[in-house]
Amino acid sequence: MRSAALALLVGAALGTFDRPAEAEPRTSSLAWVRMPGAEACIDARTLALAVERRLGRVAFVPPTLGEVAIEGRIERSQEAGVWRATIRVFGAGGAAIGSREIEAAQVDCRAIDEPLELVIALLVDPDASLGLPRAAGGPPGNPASPAASAGGGAPGAAVWPAPLPPAAMLPPAAKAAAAPPACPPAPAAPSAPWRVGGAVEAVGGLGLVPGPASVGIGVRAHATPPRGPGFELGGALWASPEVREAPGSPAFSLAYGRLSVCPIEIVRGGTALSGCVGAMLGSLRVEGPAVPSRFRHERLVFDLSLDTRVRRRFVGPLFGAVGLGIAVPTAQDVYFYTDAAGARHDIFQASPVSAILDLGLGLELP
Repeated sequence: MRSAALALLVGAALGTFDRPAEAEPRTSSLAWVRMPGAEACIDARTLALAVERRLGRVAFVPPTLGEVAIEGRIERSQEAGVWRATIRVFGAGGAAIGSREIEAAQVDCRAIDEPLELVIALLVDPDASLGLPRAAGGPPGNPASPAASAGGGAPGAAVWPAPLPPAAMLPPAAKAAAAPPACPPAPAAPSAPWRVGGAVEAVGGLGLVPGPASVGIGVRAHATPPRGPGFELGGALWASPEVREAPGSPAFSLAYGRLSVCPIEIVRGGTALSGCVGAMLGSLRVEGPAVPSRFRHERLVFDLSLDTRVRRRFVGPLFGAVGLGIAVPTAQDVYFYTDAAGARHDIFQASPVSAILDLGLGLELP
């Protein structure tokens, strides 16, 4: 049954093309294209080797040397849900000789390989003996003989159909339209947009200002490009509790701005994890009625920072964030004063490492 089906297919294919008898096999070139979605189908080199194995010889030459140009493509027909191979044959000077389509409804496009190889082999050499059954009375290499078509063959012999009408013969004016379309370039992947956002934060820390713990308020903006590291820009204002040990309860306040680069940015759904390094530049101010006037001033502070943050979207652009980081001062200043008796009173010394925790709520686009 399979042999008869292949015979019918090849007979129909050959009936579409004009092929005068030739003393020697004509030279042919093969161009084969897998359309988008057909990348798993047979490739040009494998197809050419399979055809040459059937013919038992080298069959293909470069396009500039071929008397006949065979051009084909394979694609998935979305409407019919089948694999379709289209073959077109061009003669000398680019004149179209004809075309043929082969279809297979299987899920795997490799099911079309065998009939495709057979059809192309007989287009290359119509007189080749490929072991196919032929009708009685039909000469070798011409399975679609009139005797077979009329049913004059011996009982049990395979009957070949009459040649198909030359509906696929193309007029010269349609040559350009009939040429197999070039494989279109793969569409460029859409570029991911920048993500930008801002948040208001409640911040808490240890070691930045006097006291076991301090609280403050801050703002933070972030920008993440499609590729490369992200950036953060923000600031915070801290106020210490009163320093109980010192007379007159002096107080400290800290205000700073920060700039960070975030080489680590991992996004999964609505959650983003970032790791940032940066710098904090600000002013630490001390004041109080018992502090001598020479200590009532602001001092520049410059800290290096390292922190990690998790952002989670809730509804639309609204997100919540939690971050944990450390700050390392470039100078550990000591704040003190000397009373009337000459005794020194230390008020505060910057910690070698300070911890910062922040909780924020903000908006991010897109």
